[in-house]
Amino acid sequence: MADTVTATIRYVQRDESSDVSEKPYILHYSAPDGFPQNNFTIKPVHGIRVHNFRTAGISYEDYGIGMASIDSSSMKPECFDDDDWVERVYLPELHRGVCAALGAKDMTIFDWMLRKRAHSFPVRKPGEDNGESHQPSLSAHIDYTTAELASRLPRYFGEDKDEVLSRRYQVINIWKPLTGPCRDFPMAYLDPTTVDREKDLIAVDEVFPTVANEVFQVRWNPNHKWYYMPDQLDSEVSIFNAFDSEKGQSLAVPHCSFDLGDAEGSAVPRQSIEVRAFIFY
Repeated sequence: MADTVTATIRYVQRDESSDVSEKPYILHYSAPDGFPQNNFTIKPVHGIRVHNFRTAGISYEDYGIGMASIDSSSMKPECFDDDDWVERVYLPELHRGVCAALGAKDMTIFDWMLRKRAHSFPVRKPGEDNGESHQPSLSAHIDYTTAELASRLPRYFGEDKDEVLSRRYQVINIWKPLTGPCRDFPMAYLDPTTVDREKDLIAVDEVFPTVANEVFQVRWNPNHKWYYMPDQLDSEVSIFNAFDSEKGQSLAVPHCSFDLGDAEGSAVPRQSIEVRAFIFY
């Protein structure tokens, strides 16, 4: 297994013709006639070296990227189409595995999502299988800004917010393929210690019909160092940090999917599940 692969990573680029005083945004619904769907572009950067996380010798504590093992012996891909099964079987097993891996006392899950890649992705065809499903996310990003997370705390914890957050906590993402080894659009993780937080991160509003969420998109920086987990199995979950109550977002991990190209072989279109959670110590 090679220690690196060469790949294309997609980064944000502001439209030079746009008003620089206008906050970046993307509309997740059809824009009115004449109104731009977004005011930035995503630019592919070729020739990026993506390193083997398994042989890198880096720790979750220092880099915000880690792995955990779960018992997936009874977890068939079709099981994940049943929301009740996910809540009853998968999430409790995930709770056990992640807390054991991180040495945490508890975990509160607040969101999860399935992704099923359409065969034509990234150019989608109307009416094809999985065409309406969530697709892999190709641009380097962090799911939340600090301000976005702060705005969500009352929603998640209500009157217990202050008591809950008096403990040390982290907000984490947990990702796994539904089948393995995963060679079709695996996840890539950007070493957060190579990110210039002032220059590389752009706050972007993702606008939906009834709500707007603020995320970070990432500008290219030649100092960036990327990792992935080759041939990730369905019994392996990757864990990556989004916020730490003691360290803020200094170890928040930008991430995206990427195309392995020829190294992919005859891999089937990826199906995966991602979970977002608070972890308490």
